Amino acid sequence: MLTTLLSMEPQSILIVDQQEVVRDSLQLILSEEGFRCYTSCNARKAQNVLTTKAVDLIIVDSQLLDRNGLFSFLRARYPTIKIIVMSSYVEIEVTQKALIDGAHDFVIKPLDFKELIDKINYHLSVVRS
Repeated sequence: MLTTLLSMEPQSILIVDQQEVVRDSLQLILSEEGFRCYTSCNARKAQNVLTTKAVDLIIVDSQLLDRNGLFSFLRARYPTIKIIVMSSYVEIEVTQKALIDGAHDFVIKPLDFKELIDKINYHLSVVRS
């Protein structure tokens, strides 16, 4: 069992946010947790990452979710990828719509990193099961 766990590839997360400080912070924290991280500042670049990298979960800012049809693209081309939406309190309606449309979870900014890591681990454990 231990050999199996040690040989497993780290799970991959794509972080999509316009703010570089958010992307860099999440990448640092999640890399320290053992995840392979990719980042993107917009929907088009996120789509490019997805065509070249295997991704298990996406963390996306709610403001970018519907830009250039990102959410529709994700649901149509990558239905098994888990999606966690980041949102501020003023964007809660957008987050609710995303959940209804198929996003798997959400977190409120400013981020509680422990909560986010718990949600990531939960959704990725569902993938492994």
